[in-house]
Amino acid sequence: METSNLTEISSGPSVDSVRPKKHILSAAEYANICKFIQHYHGLAIDCEMEMVNRIFPDIDRLALKSILQTELTTRIRAQHWQYDSKAKKLLQAFEDQVGTHPAPTLLLKIACVEGISPMALCRNILQYKYTFLQKSELNRLLKYPHLIDDPKLAANVAQCMCSDSQDGPLVDLRRRILGEEYEFKLKEMAKAANMHYYDENDLRRLGYDKTPDIKMIVPFLYKGEVVNWIESKATFGDVKTHKWYIQQQLYSYSNRFGAGIVIYWFGYHEDTPRIPDNNVGIIVLDDFPSSESMVFLNLSDNESSLPAQSTEIENLSDSKV
Repeated sequence: METSNLTEISSGPSVDSVRPKKHILSAAEYANICKFIQHYHGLAIDCEMEMVNRIFPDIDRLALKSILQTELTTRIRAQHWQYDSKAKKLLQAFEDQVGTHPAPTLLLKIACVEGISPMALCRNILQYKYTFLQKSELNRLLKYPHLIDDPKLAANVAQCMCSDSQDGPLVDLRRRILGEEYEFKLKEMAKAANMHYYDENDLRRLGYDKTPDIKMIVPFLYKGEVVNWIESKATFGDVKTHKWYIQQQLYSYSNRFGAGIVIYWFGYHEDTPRIPDNNVGIIVLDDFPSSESMVFLNLSDNESSLPAQSTEIENLSDSKV
């Protein structure tokens, strides 16, 4: 069963099973992963298993999944117009063959041949077959395929939804849950570190529109740098994605609150922390800051309160969400 843990669960005593997987990648490693994805012909779920088990076994699985997601999303956006133009042809191919194809896997086979994600194929075929007044109507059929009036098409769409690891309502749900899990992890680790902070709900009540996951009530020092906020990202931080986050979110946080930290829990490209765009006050990490790298303003009368938190923070860092 797949989990969203930060580390792989060991099933044996071998050295390889306990060795930490890499998730801070060199430019060459990242380029090799992207090249493999771009030249792979088949379903995304098969590409993922091939990378994890055979091609890049030393790299963290969640880092590979995140890179795959980014690459395929970019491909889908770039080729969207081509898929639209083929919708009539692909629907006709499905209707011609479905009578002699008893298993509900015909759309999956067409998706493999065409190099398109299964859910993107379903989206284009349904858009051509039916007239939707609103996009929500299409999304409803994709989310609840049993509502499609053609039973064989409905079964094929349902199979695509279960077989597509990068697109569709099940994937959207998983990503949302994963993001919430890591936000919860961030807050638990911040509490263990005895941090005083506002969360997003607190900030919205105070009238802020764009809000980081946690905003320090009392800032702290990280390796000599003042930190006012921390943002959690349950993804891999490649340079392009990071620049997009800076433009959409992080710059406004730094501009409004001062310098802060963004945590890419699934790792990042080695160049991501070094790009000039970070000079607005953005620190890139792959985990919660270690206790020895932080200095807090002691608000209590007990001067030894911080060192006692060290073990608890480290335990949380190694725990599974």
